[in-house]
Amino acid sequence: MTDANQKILNRLQDKLKKSEPIHITLPGNGLLKIEKPVPFLLVYRLGEGRDYFPNRLGKTESAYLIAEDDAEGLMRRIIQIVSTLLADRFNGFLIVETWLSPKVYQSPFTIHISQKRAIDTARKLDAELNKIPIPSWGKTSVLKKQQEPAAPTDMQPLLKKDYIDKYGITFVGLEIAPVYVNEATGKPYPLFLRELRAGYSRALRKSFFEFIRLQTSFIASHFQMLGTTIIDDKAREIDRELAAYTKMFDFLMLVTPINADAAWEEFQNANYAKNPVFHYRPMPVDPELIKRKIYNLPIEDITDPTIAFLFRDKRKEIDRMLNMMQEREKHDFLLSSLQLFGPVSEQLLDVAKALLVAVDAGSEAATETKRLTAAEFALMAQKELKWLRAQDSSVSSNIRIADDIEGILVSKGVLNINSGFGISKKRAQPLLQHEIGTHVVTYYNGKAQPLELFSIGVPGYEELQEGLAVLAEYMTNGLTASRMRTLAARVVAVQEMISGKSFVDTFHLLSDKYTFAPHSAFNICMRVYRGGGLTKDAVYLKGFLNIIDYIKKGKDLKHLLIGKIREDYLPVVQELIHRNILLEAPITPRFLQGDFLAKLETIKKEANIFKMIQQ
Repeated sequence: MTDANQKILNRLQDKLKKSEPIHITLPGNGLLKIEKPVPFLLVYRLGEGRDYFPNRLGKTESAYLIAEDDAEGLMRRIIQIVSTLLADRFNGFLIVETWLSPKVYQSPFTIHISQKRAIDTARKLDAELNKIPIPSWGKTSVLKKQQEPAAPTDMQPLLKKDYIDKYGITFVGLEIAPVYVNEATGKPYPLFLRELRAGYSRALRKSFFEFIRLQTSFIASHFQMLGTTIIDDKAREIDRELAAYTKMFDFLMLVTPINADAAWEEFQNANYAKNPVFHYRPMPVDPELIKRKIYNLPIEDITDPTIAFLFRDKRKEIDRMLNMMQEREKHDFLLSSLQLFGPVSEQLLDVAKALLVAVDAGSEAATETKRLTAAEFALMAQKELKWLRAQDSSVSSNIRIADDIEGILVSKGVLNINSGFGISKKRAQPLLQHEIGTHVVTYYNGKAQPLELFSIGVPGYEELQEGLAVLAEYMTNGLTASRMRTLAARVVAVQEMISGKSFVDTFHLLSDKYTFAPHSAFNICMRVYRGGGLTKDAVYLKGFLNIIDYIKKGKDLKHLLIGKIREDYLPVVQELIHRNILLEAPITPRFLQGDFLAKLETIKKEANIFKMIQQ
């Protein structure tokens, strides 16, 4: 054993005894990575020639060894040290050696075992691998039992049978046919390999978990706890760049008219018969240049399939937003909006129309004469931000009052208020919880996470965000009949716009059939028709209905506030929490504390949104 190799072994033993993370580069482009002491190790022996296994499949787990089977036996000595020390610590240890089969047309996965103690783990691995859909294959995995430990063609077993039996080591061989490689080019099918990697990683973790549960003293409550807990430098850099490109333009600001008051006056003067003309802020970036940069990001090099999925999804959303920037005030803007925010379902439209009929139109008239100015509302908002800062010192109290926005909105964690904004005193607190208790809170909770993606927003986060924001209004007794009619009218207006109806047509539908005041009908239509047709406003009611259903199922709202996420991302969020990548949200909004929580029990008991409104 050379001095260099002996130093590697000494360093390895020292780190194992101290339970420190291990990341050791080995001769011949090898690598040993053990993020924390666990009773398993994934092993791959590097052979002659180049294949895509190590970089695409072999680096998905938290404990793996990729190395040459050298003449000095360094690889075997590493395996012996790791397996015996950790087998003593956890009363058992599992080695899964993987190799590429030279037979292209055999079963995609062949599991080899030679021990009775390996049967349960192998059966679990077989069952999970068979869940991976592979073209032209029904059953994707087979299980083979044999007398001696299996090994790749022309190689000796990693460890002798008497050795693994003596030290309580369980060995499983996993032979993988290169079904993901294009025979004509010798290169992998990239999209198929991406899906294979995710399914393969999940199958391994569930099998590791089965082994741990049955045969070791290691404590793990969920199989995802066994995944990698580290975000590597490459992933962090791509996250930063995606966030930076997102921050180069403010999507909502760029599609919000800057001449809303003037457009309303012109619309009035035209006797509500001529479509208004809206003006917008100049484009601060060249969308094509940003697109080029985001697609140059090497997301395909991210070995963690979950993180890679998040980044690809975000890149696609940025691309669609940039399309909308280029298509502003053009026909294709609406088509891109439908891709980004989705259409209006028949069920959602039926609920919206029913609400407009069921809720008394007369309740739209203001019953409170006292109204707060923009400055007075800003003072209330600053007090709320100060209250949040007691939970997270990073919360800023910065509030922007300006003429170049319509109404009120939160952008990048900052509350923006139109200088002419006014609101009834009764609606002030619910609106604070909508804007600050939801949008600001999730921004800062997202900033507390190691990925900026959770503060700038995952793709499609608006539906959950606005659903939570409307819930905040309900929890603080501010979801008035008037407010509910407005949310329902937005859905109807979006559908009318999608159906090809003009601004004027939709305005008269709202004002004549549904008895909205002219200025209210104008504002609803402006929000929907801005930019060329923005379908986002349908997500308020849709998101609220989904939140009601979520609460009625007894689910916890806590994870929904971890950042700007969407509901079907919850499995991803929970996985990253299990892997200790995401942190608990530091801020709990006011509407989910104290006496307000009694409202949640009301939601669980009430059958539908109509009964909630009656209360």
